[in-house]
Amino acid sequence: MELIKPFSYCFGSKVIEEDLSELEDCDLFINGREQGDQDVSHLPKNPYRVLDYYPYSKEVITEYFNNFVRNNFEYTSDGYEGVPFKLTTSWMTKLGKGDKIHLHNHQNCMWSGVFYFDEYTEKDVGLSFQNPIPKDFQFVIGRSKWNPMTKDVTVQPEHNLLIFFPSFLYHYGDRLNESEGRKSLAFNFVPTGLYGIGDSSYNPAWVA
Repeated sequence: MELIKPFSYCFGSKVIEEDLSELEDCDLFINGREQGDQDVSHLPKNPYRVLDYYPYSKEVITEYFNNFVRNNFEYTSDGYEGVPFKLTTSWMTKLGKGDKIHLHNHQNCMWSGVFYFDEYTEKDVGLSFQNPIPKDFQFVIGRSKWNPMTKDVTVQPEHNLLIFFPSFLYHYGDRLNESEGRKSLAFNFVPTGLYGIGDSSYNPAWVA
């Protein structure tokens, strides 16, 4: 019998050509579960707004993202073609040997992303996304490694790989990191213009 796959969660993925090697100089790293607990008010630079210090990289990533949503989603309202999105938080992560990526998602944002600016090998742990469909079943079912209805998806780090994904999706590392220093840049996006329709429309300018 033919397997029909009617629904999907859409990601954006591209190995970009732009030179964002300026990010290699950054030493503002946030690690693991410390992300939500660190008081950064005393620091000279905010590690949760790291792309503010790299305006070229911020511009390139923002342009890629806005092109991604403009070409693939109808974030439009009242005749405006293309609701603009802006970066909110952005932060650097660094995993040492034996470290792991705990299961988490991102809140207070609509889309999130990761940029792999370093060099990577098979020792660098991939980023796995937890399939949200099984939780909607009333009975416990196994997570098959091949069935698209239950399997998780893993993205392997690659130099200059840029990915976008819905912020509510939980993601994790399915094994411990084996390299000495796996670096990446993570970030979040929110829409800044009018989107939605009727009583479900919203414009951030209304509450500014």
